[in-house]
Amino acid sequence: MQGDDNSMEQKIDKEVFDKFFTESYCPVDYTTVKEEFEQIASVGNDIFTGSYEARNLNRENFILYLTSEVYCDFEAAVQEAMDDLNPEILDAVMDVTENTPDGDEITEKYWDTQRTLLKEFLEQLYDEVISTWR
Repeated sequence: MQGDDNSMEQKIDKEVFDKFFTESYCPVDYTTVKEEFEQIASVGNDIFTGSYEARNLNRENFILYLTSEVYCDFEAAVQEAMDDLNPEILDAVMDVTENTPDGDEITEKYWDTQRTLLKEFLEQLYDEVISTWR
């Protein structure tokens, strides 16, 4: 029954990955990144592009005025926190994205979760820190 070897390997598709992610995901909360976020923001208004001053900076629009470098720093902090708490998911994401042509589509739940956390955490930073700068 040599042919049975292949049937034992499960093809990783979006449904399989989503189920794995849902069952395995260890949630990340703001306290995990709070210190690093506050450190990044400690430079004050320099986290924003020059055009922010002409705008009415508020909770809904402040993310648009973050410099690319600062945004990437916040994004990296969230990704690191998420990956540290979920090494099995990170391994699966790396494996799927490296070995499957549509890997990013299959692992979409991972990337969506990361984007959602980043937005939530930036809004919390705004509420706790940035809104007090005025």
